[in-house]
Amino acid sequence: MHLDQSDSSQIERFYSVHSLHYLLPGNQTILMLSGIVEVNLRAPGWSEESATSSTYQEDLTVDLAVPNDFLVTGQNFKITQAVPYIGLNSLSGSAHTSWGVNNFSVETEKPVTRSIRLQAKLDVSCSGEVLQRIAYQVTLLGMVSN
Repeated sequence: MHLDQSDSSQIERFYSVHSLHYLLPGNQTILMLSGIVEVNLRAPGWSEESATSSTYQEDLTVDLAVPNDFLVTGQNFKITQAVPYIGLNSLSGSAHTSWGVNNFSVETEKPVTRSIRLQAKLDVSCSGEVLQRIAYQVTLLGMVSN
């Protein structure tokens, strides 16, 4: 699944979006992003509350928009350190289900111009519930350059 905060058809999936950025000594900049993303993930067989299924894994990519006042035209942000966090925000259903965030990371190889790419692997071990939303918090350290 791929979600993009800059895509006008997907913007309604992003809630409580916040960002802060500060210039630090040594020309380093810290950028912090947080919010909630509606994913509405269901494992195969989800319509049967009591059904069991083998573990289902979903790869999730979320492109988080760079704040409008962070970079000016022609600038980019080279990430040197990233501290991402993704947590389960909202589940629905009544079965005994185990959704989990298996791992998560931020793409740091390419300089950023428009969005920060957050990647995660989500798992479910039963099929009765829906993972409605995830929460994210990303702290990035890097340098802004032309």
